[in-house]
Amino acid sequence: MQKRALILSGPTHEYIDPVRFIGNASSGLMGKAIAEEALARGYTVDFVSGPVAPNNLPDLLGSGKIYPVTDAEDMCSTAAKLFPAADLIIFAAAVADYTPAEKRNEKMPKSAEDLILRLRPTPDIAKTLCTEKTCAQIAIGFALQTHDGEANACRKLEDKNLDGIVLNTPATLGSSTGTFSFLSRMTTEFLHWGQISKSACAHHIFEAVNQLSSN
Repeated sequence: MQKRALILSGPTHEYIDPVRFIGNASSGLMGKAIAEEALARGYTVDFVSGPVAPNNLPDLLGSGKIYPVTDAEDMCSTAAKLFPAADLIIFAAAVADYTPAEKRNEKMPKSAEDLILRLRPTPDIAKTLCTEKTCAQIAIGFALQTHDGEANACRKLEDKNLDGIVLNTPATLGSSTGTFSFLSRMTTEFLHWGQISKSACAHHIFEAVNQLSSN
């Protein structure tokens, strides 16, 4: 039976009003590379993507579907519907950590006064979904860190019930390359993949998935 991969990609846009939003510089290129590698390995791909340029979306060649979403709540609810059917889940999206507590229906006028926004946390999508993960499913996450990277990635691996985690830095945002490391639940040592293309990173991820599948 053909295996199914659920891939989350791109940023989320947390709208303050109809014009302004909280977001980040994620291009979706990492998710695209992962989807292309999954297709090459025979997976059917469910690709949940935040707002990215059209050429940063994969061509699924009839072997899957792209689900466009805007914000973290939308991404979480869409992925939750697809999660039970997935053999492999890769959380490559750069989800905003906070969203406005109040979303305005009209554009706020500019003012000379300071503007204070009240924010609330967005759902932790990987942690939410992986509470329902079965022993037959494999889940891989990403940790983009500026400091204490390995310690934070280790914590995320355990806290989110992941099988593996890719550690990277903000320099990967919008770039076709990055410096990547990987930690599997089966080991205590990081594999340092070094500075490589995102396509090469995707290849390494699926090699790690193969090892996890055989154990």
